[in-house]
Amino acid sequence: MHKEEQLLRSQWLRNVTSAEYREGVKVLKNCIVQHEIELWLTDSRLLDTILFADQQWLKREIGPLFKSSSLQRIARVLTEDVFNYIWLENIVQQIKEEHEVTVELAQFSSLEAAFDWLRME
Repeated sequence: MHKEEQLLRSQWLRNVTSAEYREGVKVLKNCIVQHEIELWLTDSRLLDTILFADQQWLKREIGPLFKSSSLQRIARVLTEDVFNYIWLENIVQQIKEEHEVTVELAQFSSLEAAFDWLRME
């Protein structure tokens, strides 16, 4: 965490089970709320495609967070697997429509590009 920038950086160190994924997301959610995080960089390059049930759970778990927190931008670093890219874009679009939020999401193939976008004014 970079408190002066209100930036949280998270990294998945390996592919995880459904239970581990959900627990990790809950920890990140609590950190975002507790520390009033505005910018979140998540390195998801080691995750496989998330199961549909976990995608729907993520939408329910994170959707209200987008509206009630200080979060403004999310940068996700991932592999070039198009399915990994598409599912999160769809979930975020659904969250934006359901909760009327303006959190920005961008997905990148490098940490440098993600950092540059997050810090862009």
